[in-house]
Amino acid sequence: MGSSVLMLGAGPTGLVLAQLLRQNGGCHVVIAAPGGLKMELAKKLGAADVYVELSREDSMSNALSAVFYLGPQFKKIKSDNPYGFDVVVEATGSVTILQDSINYVRRGGRLVVYGVYRNSALVTWPPSKIFGDEITILGSFSETYKFPAAIDYLDSGRVKVDGIVNKTFKLEQWGDCLEAIRNKSAIKAAIVFD
Repeated sequence: MGSSVLMLGAGPTGLVLAQLLRQNGGCHVVIAAPGGLKMELAKKLGAADVYVELSREDSMSNALSAVFYLGPQFKKIKSDNPYGFDVVVEATGSVTILQDSINYVRRGGRLVVYGVYRNSALVTWPPSKIFGDEITILGSFSETYKFPAAIDYLDSGRVKVDGIVNKTFKLEQWGDCLEAIRNKSAIKAAIVFD
């Protein structure tokens, strides 16, 4: 209870997780993500207490993580929270951000590896950092035994999902669906059947 949380990323499942963290002990939740549709939705859903908009100054292919890693917004997060966070959730899928995320975890805190990465992706953290700061690193992929609880959160309205699927397409429009994902005009796109 009373944990401070840094959520890196504001994708669909990250927005749901941020809401769950707020309801289950996260007393101060910060979402750091690029400005745009997802961040606007995070604010509309009330997913956090503080929103830090990260810039996308360079091309998406390589520099997204470099901008996050080197950007002044991350320095501000660190200066505003000099002791770090009880829980840091890396939900961007960027290996560069994952590599740096351990530096935002307070002594005795937890780093949750929640993003999806290439199988060939690697990070290197000094064992002395993990040992000396007593950091727990948790992986999170899929918890199929939690479906009844998830349905309860959705049915009760405690977790809001309105707006996460913001574009729907018919099967014959699958190319348009992929383009909406590629150009980031969709938070989450869905193929619907009549």
